[in-house]
Amino acid sequence: MKNIFLLFSIAITLLPSCKKASDSIYKIEYSIGCSDCMVAYTADQQGNQISEYHKSTGWTYTFNAKQGQQVLLMAYNTSSAPQGVTSTIKLNDEILETRTTYCPISGVSFCVDTIQ
Repeated sequence: MKNIFLLFSIAITLLPSCKKASDSIYKIEYSIGCSDCMVAYTADQQGNQISEYHKSTGWTYTFNAKQGQQVLLMAYNTSSAPQGVTSTIKLNDEILETRTTYCPISGVSFCVDTIQ
């Protein structure tokens, strides 16, 4: 009986240290709509950012984010023609944020959000 009480006491003491940390993983997908754009975006769970040139409609990027992480996507019109520029961030295949801007000179579309 003494051994059972001892094991029970140890289990209760260690239980709080076994609680699951906030380590939920979320699928993030970026996409753009434009004929020729420069894109800049948060690329991974560490918050590293990447810039790429000469991307167009159909460009996508997917990675796994963690709770509390800020996700960012910017698309900038680099073509010589004025156009609307769309940027979209999806969270687990559902639109988290989408933005379209129209500018006669150089359209910039910027989306940012924090995973809750």
